[in-house]
Amino acid sequence: MTNTVRSIWDYLKEISGENAYDRYLAVHTATHPGKPAMNRGEFYRARQDEKYANPGSRCP
Repeated sequence: MTNTVRSIWDYLKEISGENAYDRYLAVHTATHPGKPAMNRGEFYRARQDEKYANPGSRCP
């Protein structure tokens, strides 16, 4: 039962974007060793700026 709950929780975090920063850190660390990563606040701000700068299909 615990594994099922954990799997559901991980899935919800994935689709909600809650773990986006953790994924960013993992990729950044692997691809840019020694370079400082954005902190959580900077990451989410950059993500919001990108979202509003490129509205894509949200714009009529």
